[in-house]
Amino acid sequence: MLKKIAEIISLVLNPLVLLMPVPFFLVFERTNNLARSLAWTGISTFFIFLYFMLIVFGIRFGIFSDLDVSKRQQRPILFLVGLFLAISYLIFLLLFHAPGILQIGTFALIAGLFVIGAVNMFTKVSGHLAVLSAFLTFAVLVEGWKLLGLFILLPLLAWARIKTKNHTLLQTVLGSVIGILTTVIIYAIVKYIVR
Repeated sequence: MLKKIAEIISLVLNPLVLLMPVPFFLVFERTNNLARSLAWTGISTFFIFLYFMLIVFGIRFGIFSDLDVSKRQQRPILFLVGLFLAISYLIFLLLFHAPGILQIGTFALIAGLFVIGAVNMFTKVSGHLAVLSAFLTFAVLVEGWKLLGLFILLPLLAWARIKTKNHTLLQTVLGSVIGILTTVIIYAIVKYIVR
């Protein structure tokens, strides 16, 4: 029963699921334009869907073992595919003059993929926790301390990832720290240096 609950938590807080509403949140926060926010969310969801389909095809052809790409040895391919798609998405954003906040968010995603990929050479890192902690950190930085309570989701997701035997405690902590630090650094660069 507990393992099933852990699987549901892992699914609901999956990076691909979490990333889908982010473009809407970012664009609407800056423009207050519903149509524009929905349009960029649709385009972003298309790129997320491509990533998901590449994982599915990878499983089908024996490149990946499962949707979580649980084996550390398989993860460099996953990160390369993620980087390729994220860079392609960033180029698309630049060509079609997407809101700057989306471009910054994508740059942060690319930076996070580089960091996780580098750390992954030594130990497996929880991408679930990295994405959730990055999302929560950004939300608190933009919306203020009122959202700090959402950080309760981090230990909940860490428990789920450990319970499903996808990660160790160290791997979940590393994922969380990488997500938080990458977000704070990119946010500080953009807010205090670039602007």
